[in-house]
Amino acid sequence: MSLEQPFIALRSADATLIEAVRAVTSLAGVPLAIHPPAAGPPEAGLLLDSATEWGPQDPSWTELRHRSAWVSAVPEAQAPDGGACLVLPGDAEQVLARARAGTRTRRAQVVGVVGARGGVGTSALATALARACADAGLGVALADLDVTGAGVELLLGIEHEGGVRWADLAGGRGAYDAESISVALPVWHGVHVLSADWRGGPAPGAETPVLDALAAAHDVLVLDLARGPAEPGQENAAAFCDVVLVLATCDVASAAGAQVVARAVTGADVRLVVRGPAPGGLTAEEIAQTCDLPLELTMRPERSLAAAVERGVAPGEQRRGPLIRGARTLVGRLGLAD
Repeated sequence: MSLEQPFIALRSADATLIEAVRAVTSLAGVPLAIHPPAAGPPEAGLLLDSATEWGPQDPSWTELRHRSAWVSAVPEAQAPDGGACLVLPGDAEQVLARARAGTRTRRAQVVGVVGARGGVGTSALATALARACADAGLGVALADLDVTGAGVELLLGIEHEGGVRWADLAGGRGAYDAESISVALPVWHGVHVLSADWRGGPAPGAETPVLDALAAAHDVLVLDLARGPAEPGQENAAAFCDVVLVLATCDVASAAGAQVVARAVTGADVRLVVRGPAPGGLTAEEIAQTCDLPLELTMRPERSLAAAVERGVAPGEQRRGPLIRGARTLVGRLGLAD
């Protein structure tokens, strides 16, 4: 959700940092408000906190459910909480991406889904969540950003359907017309799907304006996020999200992976979804405690899912399975149908 008059707030008294941030935010065309060290967090589209000026008694800016980031003009500066720190001028593009993401005006609530490790069923949860949103009467789009796979269209069985894929938008520059993109996409059970295919995923420069257009045309935008770092020249799409769901299983590898993901998604509202059972006795609550993430949902695995997909049954189409039931629960808990 965005403010009526979005702006960016920076907590710093460092003239070098202030000017460096101002140079970036001027490119985004968004006002910059300067707050002194120790100031409380304001209502702003993006909160930037100086990593080198922070004190233990300062009110937190980065733990709140705002888009936020640590910044510095000091080379190799470290974030006080151990997370990422954007150092200017080298990380100017990342600050610019966060500025645009945090202050854009849009209609949709944007939910990202990312796996704590490979093979946990991230795409299945993303597609089931999109289907549950459509079943609730919401206008919903699903964007495939995990370009390491074969494309979510194969999972849904719509690879032969006509419509636009990411590769068809590779040459676009600037803003896209929201309604035109929406009607050009293949539709799966009411969900407008933008998938990667054999030609690849989003090209550098295309991702952000396309997601902007999808967010303007729908009530909910679900992003199937890549687990690794963004490719050179591409924005970290997690910064675009209102909520990021980290999907984990009850095992040590998932717990470790979820910790890495949580540290990487700085300033977002990150929540944990755990799929059981636990082969070694770990509980979902223990996973959440280890990752220091709020536990949003615990769900049983859908054991027949792999076989069903082989038969052409997409995730969420087994109407009484734990996957679609969990997705419906998420629609309510995240307030997507409010």
